[in-house]
Amino acid sequence: MHPELNPAQKKAVEAPMRPLLIVAGAGTGKTRTLTSRLIHLINSGVEPDKILALTFTNKAAREMMDRLEGELKGLRTRPLVGTFHSLGARILRAEAEAAGRTKDFVIFDDHDSFDLIKKLIKEMGFSPKEQKPSEFYRYISAIKNGMSAMSETEAPAGVGRATAEEFYKRYEAGLLRHNAFDFDDLLEKLVLVLKNNPEILKRYQGRYQYVLVDEYQDLNNVQYEFLKLLSRDGGNLSVVGDAAQTIYTWRGSNINIFLNFEKDWPGAQITLLEENYRSTSNIIDAASGILLGERTLSPNLKYKLWTKNGEGKAVTLLESGSEEEEAEWIVDKIVEKKISAPAETMAVLYRTNAQSRALEQALLRRGVPYRVFGGMRFYERREIKDVLAGLRYALNRADEISKERLEKSILKTRFRRFEAELGGTESKDPLELIQLFLNSTDYLQYIERSLTDPEERKENIAELIHFASEFKELPPFLEQISLLQSADNLSKRNNSDGLILSTVHLAKGLEFDTVFISGVKEGLMPHARSFYDPESMEEERRLLYVAMTRARKELYLCFYEIPSRFLSAIPDANMSYENLTREKFSDFDSEERYISYD
Repeated sequence: MHPELNPAQKKAVEAPMRPLLIVAGAGTGKTRTLTSRLIHLINSGVEPDKILALTFTNKAAREMMDRLEGELKGLRTRPLVGTFHSLGARILRAEAEAAGRTKDFVIFDDHDSFDLIKKLIKEMGFSPKEQKPSEFYRYISAIKNGMSAMSETEAPAGVGRATAEEFYKRYEAGLLRHNAFDFDDLLEKLVLVLKNNPEILKRYQGRYQYVLVDEYQDLNNVQYEFLKLLSRDGGNLSVVGDAAQTIYTWRGSNINIFLNFEKDWPGAQITLLEENYRSTSNIIDAASGILLGERTLSPNLKYKLWTKNGEGKAVTLLESGSEEEEAEWIVDKIVEKKISAPAETMAVLYRTNAQSRALEQALLRRGVPYRVFGGMRFYERREIKDVLAGLRYALNRADEISKERLEKSILKTRFRRFEAELGGTESKDPLELIQLFLNSTDYLQYIERSLTDPEERKENIAELIHFASEFKELPPFLEQISLLQSADNLSKRNNSDGLILSTVHLAKGLEFDTVFISGVKEGLMPHARSFYDPESMEEERRLLYVAMTRARKELYLCFYEIPSRFLSAIPDANMSYENLTREKFSDFDSEERYISYD
């Protein structure tokens, strides 16, 4: 019946009607298996419109629908395939009255929510210098995604619990006043509507009698509550996921939901998918070595990947002397490979967005086309453009373009302070002038209070400062950046495709023939923020595993300074070593050398 499926996939597809967890290792065909499960239900007599398939991204939903298209021809009805949030919006629109809104409600995006939060901070008399909108945003989102009481949620720094709760109530009142839901409401308010209205819940339980869920390991508490309501005893629930690819706990994912599947749904069937169709055995064994020290996964949920793809090339570990040297080597290797393979079959992955700066500069110098996947190029990022506008104005007071940008971006009063400080200095040192700009405008505090993703923006500025440290005079620094930006504009005009640059988080779900992972070093992967938190450290390990398993044929792990503690787990038989420095790093220390959470 399913000749294209392997035995484990076939077992999952044809499983009886009881709770089903498909544990799908990287590259084992999870989307094909889940889609085949859906088709099997239809072929078994289930009405297509009684089936609901939930994904986390529109891309995943489109991929599933594309695979289904040929199978659904001639059918009178269709299954509903979409994201959790799109389903939430659909049901809330239909049940708007029960949710306290009219059917023409609007959905606030992050910027709308931040604007409302900033207005409330001012209304409640908080000091703008002390209270960060991002802290209140985190607090509100944690309550909604965690389905937790306000009293159980950590209040924003420097704010008492009672005051934080009052802020939350005013925020909710503001949404109601605007006839709006924020993005988190699309699930939190949905759950409340279903819990508080048994007749509405019963209607949707009858409408969606079979529920399939992709990426189950990424569920947060509110998504889990929704599934429990819709699925009742779970007999109609089929989910696929991989705890080893849980990399989103920082935005609310709860790995325990995946780990407790058997406990939550008695009588559940668990099927392991272990045949990898993507990578060579060297890549698989190296990535599996990284997971050996994982302290979170349950034994019955662990799998051993294998492949028929052959051994392939050994995984290359590259040691260099600096971030710039590493970037130059990676680009040299890409240029060499472009002779026989298109650039779009290759990707460079990294832990933080700030790491793209050195890579972008090396690529532009060599004329290699590239795309920053799901993000902006380094010199297009708002905070970088603001700092550079300050430096250009410092060099040329007749630069009205830079002046106008800063007056609009950081307000005239801040710009006036910067202008006054410039009058008292003759420095042309780019480092000193960057610090003068940041200090006189309180720019870092401005980022924290007014912009989304403040930590990431500060990392980008730190990377710009690192680059500026190579110059003693401002003119050559700005000239170098102008040349890079000109090359960047030419590259964008001439090329729609090219090498992919991406954070690991955004690359999840993608695959490439050749993958370079940049900055596999202590402080970046694992990130310094995880050093004293064992759960965060395990997530960093899983993040490296996800990065490594994006590669089909060739994998390069690149580091400088102190190599990542995780590299010691890669079997010698699966790797080769290349060194650009005069001295080889003594040895890869065993991971125990680093472990200390006291």
